[in-house]
Amino acid sequence: MRRLVAMMLCAAALAGAGCDDDGVSERERSERSDALFAEAMAAEGRGDVAGAETLYRRLLTQNGAMASAHLNLAILQHDARKNYVEAIHHYQAYLDLQPESEKAGMVRERLAAARGLLATQLAADVVAREQRALEAERDSLKAQIWALEGSAADARRLAETKDKEIETLKSRIDGLQKLVDALKTSESETRTSLEAEVAAAREAAAKAEAEAKEATEPGSAAEIAAIRALSKQMLEEPDGGQAAINAATRKAVEGAVDAAPLSATPVPGKRYTVRPGDTLSRLAREAYGNAADWVRIRDANRSVTNPDGRLRAGDVIVIP
Repeated sequence: MRRLVAMMLCAAALAGAGCDDDGVSERERSERSDALFAEAMAAEGRGDVAGAETLYRRLLTQNGAMASAHLNLAILQHDARKNYVEAIHHYQAYLDLQPESEKAGMVRERLAAARGLLATQLAADVVAREQRALEAERDSLKAQIWALEGSAADARRLAETKDKEIETLKSRIDGLQKLVDALKTSESETRTSLEAEVAAAREAAAKAEAEAKEATEPGSAAEIAAIRALSKQMLEEPDGGQAAINAATRKAVEGAVDAAPLSATPVPGKRYTVRPGDTLSRLAREAYGNAADWVRIRDANRSVTNPDGRLRAGDVIVIP
């Protein structure tokens, strides 16, 4: 709690800096004179992060161009919440509104730090997600191996049954052959009939032997070995399957259909080509009349915007 209070006092000091620049100072003094802003600062002083956040957000809903509220909320998100995406947005909004402020250098340093922390955070999330995917794939392959091993056991039991049938048929053939030999002097019709029966028995034995051989073929074992090799490859793959994830992502993005019409200005329901100097908060203010609605634009264009919410001139985005 002591550390949090120190952080709040630091934020308050930052909000009060820059008094030598008359234009910037007068604007920020005017913003800090707002009763709701004073209440938010008091909540910070008490260590009430949630209360201060709520009040700063209410201020920005009423006036998205309040630079001091952007800065204080950015510091709260950066230091207390570790929400670097929102911190980056509010730092950038402050710089857009107060580029000549004496605090601009400090804000740029904090903005760069937040971007570095966000990159680290995102990298950790990617590694954890890939690890979970690999573990799920490994479990699936194990289940397939168990199923195939069960099928191999069934095949072995079938082969044993066929072996017994073959032995029985061989015994019958031997008995019939002996009978044929004993009746060689019998009438030719009887002998022919017995020989036909022997031939049929031999054909049945050959068929049973072929089925038994098929049942004992090492196909199941080979399939198990292939699955195991694939599992090992997946687990030892240098990029952890990221190439396959990237390929699927590219396919999804390249195959996406954007039927919204293109507009020269940010208008809800239409596409818009980003111009130099555009930010999410500025586009939200033009499209909705409220800079705080920038999150709607970011969420609808995650495949286009950078992780920190910055836009690139020339990109085509959707205004939801």
